[in-house]
Amino acid sequence: MNTYLTKNYMNLLDLWRCYGAKKQNGLWFSTGWPNRVWHELLDTEQTLARLKENELSSKQQLALVTGHETKLEGLRAEGSLTLMHLHLTGEHQELSKGTDLEFIHSNDEVDIGAFIEMCSEGFGYSMEVAPLQRAANTKGVRVGFLREHGERVATILLYQQGKTVGVFQVSVPNAFRGKGYATEVMMHCIQWAQLQGIELMTLQASQMGLNLYRRLGFKESGTLTFWRM
Repeated sequence: MNTYLTKNYMNLLDLWRCYGAKKQNGLWFSTGWPNRVWHELLDTEQTLARLKENELSSKQQLALVTGHETKLEGLRAEGSLTLMHLHLTGEHQELSKGTDLEFIHSNDEVDIGAFIEMCSEGFGYSMEVAPLQRAANTKGVRVGFLREHGERVATILLYQQGKTVGVFQVSVPNAFRGKGYATEVMMHCIQWAQLQGIELMTLQASQMGLNLYRRLGFKESGTLTFWRM
């Protein structure tokens, strides 16, 4: 695997551990949302070997760096994300007037609840409070919103590890879509990262977000596919 791919998925897997995960018979299992199961190297051969000693529940998805064209006996591909990265330069992004990035306190239950509500609406799935609360209390994790004239219009979660930062939970509720807020929150994040001296930004893009991230200069380094029994 190339360096960018490794840095990307290692940041992601560490965040999943922050959400809450336990290791069993060589595999990591989420204890709740996001219901992932993985081998620490995302290696297909080692994962399948370990899977024989474990069982997946109906909610859990097995994460592998593979494409949909891969055939795995007893498993079906249920979705995939494109792993992407961006080298950060010293050039600051031009931001829209009246917008700002708001990071919330990890112990503020009201703000954490507001984040979960907005993020769940934007993605169309239900998040759980406990995993996000655990992650929010982890060093390097920042949970926040994009605001326009004080109104919260999009969500963001960042996980910084040294000179690398992972971008997660970029979500815009239906009421605010079509106004460029996804682009705006990313540009704010890029500027924030530049000011922190961060050199590399990583993320995992859905099909819907691919063109946005390509326009911002992100490059593709691999595919993460989710499988069910």
